[in-house]
Amino acid sequence: MKYIRVPALSTVLTVLCLLAGLLVGTPVWAASPIQDKYQALGGPAGNLGAVIGGEKCGLAGGGCYQDYQRGQIHWTPATGARATWGAVGALWQQQGWEQGRLGYAVTDEVCGLVGSGCYQSFQGGQIYWSPASGAQQTLWGAIRNRWAAGGFESGPLGYPVAAEGCGLRAGGCYQAFQGGQVHWAPGIGAYATGGSIDYVWGTLGWENGRLGYPLTEEVCGAAGCTQNFQGGTLTWHPSTGVTVTYYQPGEYQRVINKRNPLSPIDYAPSDMVNVGGHPLRYQAALGFWQFADAANASGVPMTVISGFRSYATQATLYNSYVAMYGQERADTISARPGFSEHQSGLAVDIGNPGGACGLQDCFAQTAAGKFAANRAHEFGFIIRYPAGISYWTGYAYEPWHLRYVGKDIAMDMHRRGIATLEQYYGYPPAPSY
Repeated sequence: MKYIRVPALSTVLTVLCLLAGLLVGTPVWAASPIQDKYQALGGPAGNLGAVIGGEKCGLAGGGCYQDYQRGQIHWTPATGARATWGAVGALWQQQGWEQGRLGYAVTDEVCGLVGSGCYQSFQGGQIYWSPASGAQQTLWGAIRNRWAAGGFESGPLGYPVAAEGCGLRAGGCYQAFQGGQVHWAPGIGAYATGGSIDYVWGTLGWENGRLGYPLTEEVCGAAGCTQNFQGGTLTWHPSTGVTVTYYQPGEYQRVINKRNPLSPIDYAPSDMVNVGGHPLRYQAALGFWQFADAANASGVPMTVISGFRSYATQATLYNSYVAMYGQERADTISARPGFSEHQSGLAVDIGNPGGACGLQDCFAQTAAGKFAANRAHEFGFIIRYPAGISYWTGYAYEPWHLRYVGKDIAMDMHRRGIATLEQYYGYPPAPSY
């Protein structure tokens, strides 16, 4: 009998495995982009150290990652394989890995910057690190662009020392750097502040103070350095330090209150026209006609209750309130003659055609009251005596009392959230005479 030699079982299994690899088209020992990157970075002897666990996929954007002793490698079809480690990687992790604002890394970490610094770029920004500043993010946007225009970390601002923060007045954002700050706000742009000017601006309340946001960069010359802000300028000179120059109210913005009477005391404007049976100064009348037209177009009719009052008329009105309520109460609801905004020809009291809630707090809840609160600034008017701020204006809440200040100022006060002319121009409170 003739015998046939049968291959050993292990040999058969080996052949079957090889055939299986050929059938799927990819050898089982092929390296992935993550493994290739790991080897390119030195493998176990590199910055990442030894492998921990297996490669994991299913991340956003079809991404995968691999853990190592001292960091990770992430890969996506859009970004390729990028390693993160150290302080930069730790900050990226704190911000939510690829799910955070920065997204995936798009470059490897680059070192050799000034002050022994490093950085890494991500889809949403960058992370910079230096021994002096630690790891901080910068987001793609106006603030980072301003920093970049000044030379990044090599410029006067140096490295960032905090993350970009938002939620400031009028939707503003800012970021602190070693040499100063960059502030940005919609419609204004991004500007840097530093040195003594930045310090004095801070003591005056930053963007919340009378100066508001910076409008220019600091400009220096033989006479010192100057920077313009929304409400004035700051000027530095070696011998005098920093001086503040506030913009003063113009003709239509004059602050009239219990400590700032009209001059002369019996002042009467000469450029008045008739508005709904009541005189107003011409510019205020133009603004009111536009305001009333917009209200009517929105289905909100309104009437004029009072406009200009002469010195004599205001005296009669004030004395009648004193007789009814006593002087203390009268002084909270009516101005003394010579101290009234109505005498300026720039104030108008409005109401509903049917008289609902006329000259009462509930006017604020009527259609006309709501329209005034939401839209008056677009036409150059402010609600001169807002709720809850009598300690500053000296008068009770009057949602019907509109004061013309011009469209630019009214819009700026609205954007900056400043309630009164006193606060806008840096006047002290005037609760009493």
